[in-house]
Amino acid sequence: MSPVSRGRKPAKRPKHQRSGRTRPPLDVTRVDRWPKLFHGPVELSDCVVQGQADQDLVVLAATLTAGKRSVGVEVVVNDREVDVIELHPVPEDALAVLRAGFEVTEAPLTPEEFRSQVETALIATADKGAWLREKVPRLFELGGRPESDLPSRAAQLRRWLGLPEYEPLPRLPSADPLPLVLPPPAPATGLRLTVALAEPDDAIWRRLEVRSDVTLAGLHRILAAAFDRDEREYHRFETSYGGFGADIQGGEGDRLDDEVTLGQVVTSPGHRLVYESERWRHWIRVERPVALPPAPRCLDGERAAPPAECEDQSSYEMLLYALRDPENEENEELLEELGGHGFDPEWFDKEVVDERLARLG
Repeated sequence: MSPVSRGRKPAKRPKHQRSGRTRPPLDVTRVDRWPKLFHGPVELSDCVVQGQADQDLVVLAATLTAGKRSVGVEVVVNDREVDVIELHPVPEDALAVLRAGFEVTEAPLTPEEFRSQVETALIATADKGAWLREKVPRLFELGGRPESDLPSRAAQLRRWLGLPEYEPLPRLPSADPLPLVLPPPAPATGLRLTVALAEPDDAIWRRLEVRSDVTLAGLHRILAAAFDRDEREYHRFETSYGGFGADIQGGEGDRLDDEVTLGQVVTSPGHRLVYESERWRHWIRVERPVALPPAPRCLDGERAAPPAECEDQSSYEMLLYALRDPENEENEELLEELGGHGFDPEWFDKEVVDERLARLG
């Protein structure tokens, strides 16, 4: 007689003896399946930002969890725009993008910082797309820019993160953003920054520690010392709150750089802004908060900044070409014209930079 006929439930078999069907592995390759991944509110955890010292590219990564299901989300931001949004069945895999063979700086983010940085990058991406559709309407029709599933991925990520819908404005990311009210200054902290010239193939960069309550005008003086430049040169900062400079005619809607502090325009690791000095563009990225430094200091860097006589990338490339054969008569003239006599493009001395910073007072 069977156990059931005697009124008793059959004993459960051990899991390894149970038949048959196992839960299929989580498939996140198809975007049309993303809305079915989670039921209920999605929580954020393990938020980090990764970046390399000499690249204007960061990866924002986090774990998304709802119920018993967790996936990793990876958002690649390049030059303030979102390039890639990927989901990973194993959350830790979202952090492996830059770790493979690169020297990576990594810092934790709060969930709110993660949301803020993702939202900022998504806005820049949407605005750029709207600009392309308005200015070059046939670009997509002619196949010049293949359609991607990035917009649908971005829309789903917005829903998961609880971000409001956004109606894009047709503008380029480098254009002046809408005027925004600056947040009030927060208590002073230390900030570790990486600053690099945008153009040269061989990276020219500095890693600095400064106070968050330094004005952007003061930061310009620090950067002039770090890159051995004349602080009287024209300069301008591009931030998510608009442009700032000593000459407010530098861009429409610009404000004075001595009326805003660094901590008001960048608040957490991964936040970035653009710095222009004459015709050279630099990007500045916050690596992490640090103890409040008594004075600005240089931690690391590579290569000498172009001489003052090199006004742009093309003249700097001419100088590098002339340095390969300085005895050539034509190259001698170029070296004289472009400030190349005694110039070593590979030179960098942290102690010399610190001496210049100390003289700022």
